[in-house]
Amino acid sequence: MPKINSRPASVLAGLAVLPCLAAAASVSAQEGELGPPPVIVLDVPDSIPECPVESEAPLEAQAESFVMPTTGVIFTLPTDEGKPEPEPCVEPGPPPPVRPPAPSLFRMVALPIGNGANAMLKWDVAREVDLIAQSGPWDEFLAQANQVTGGNPVAMVNQWVNWRVRYEDDRGGDQWASAPATLTRGYGDCEDFALAKMALLEALGVSADDMYLVLLEDRQRTDHAVLAVRQDERLLILDNRTDKVLPASMVRDYTPTFGYSGPFAWTYGKASR
Repeated sequence: MPKINSRPASVLAGLAVLPCLAAAASVSAQEGELGPPPVIVLDVPDSIPECPVESEAPLEAQAESFVMPTTGVIFTLPTDEGKPEPEPCVEPGPPPPVRPPAPSLFRMVALPIGNGANAMLKWDVAREVDLIAQSGPWDEFLAQANQVTGGNPVAMVNQWVNWRVRYEDDRGGDQWASAPATLTRGYGDCEDFALAKMALLEALGVSADDMYLVLLEDRQRTDHAVLAVRQDERLLILDNRTDKVLPASMVRDYTPTFGYSGPFAWTYGKASR
């Protein structure tokens, strides 16, 4: 019987365990075919490495299989591996301002509009100057106003500004001055009067949502502006043409065109009958 001594390097390199070795070394031969099968002798090293075992995925990454009890269908739930990390929570910003009640007055209805008008830009620049952040001739007035008026300084503010500020038209186009600028220099036009009164009243505790700069026309179709203050469910008119503070229902000489309060604006139309 022939004896074959073979030690191919490629074969030995691929053998890892005894079962693998036996399978690779066996030769099939049926009885009666070319005599008995040859005997293959392989040199096996003293130490046989263990069969490599495929590394299993970590337990938390393994998919879990389920068998439906009635149909026997097997399904596997996906693992969390590869899923994107959840985005961190973002703190919500401050809530948007709430539009105050419409300043309908002088037999006209206030209709809300956007902020694209040129007058809205002038309004934003003038109203954002903080009167309290700087000192000026208004300091003593603010210190005494609430004590003198018993907490309702509307009439006193109207008179104090009318007496302190001299009316003067703008030169070189309509300009809206901030309250500190008007009260410091001592002159301004009708919008400047109204803005100064608004800043003083806000410093004395009147809510900005209860005050409106109102642009209008008088009976001679002359442009004018007043400050409207909401108090006790009615609008009071502070006008540089008079020291009297009157309810809007008693003012007959004006037709409003635009109104402003905070970041909001209105236009005016006739009430439907």
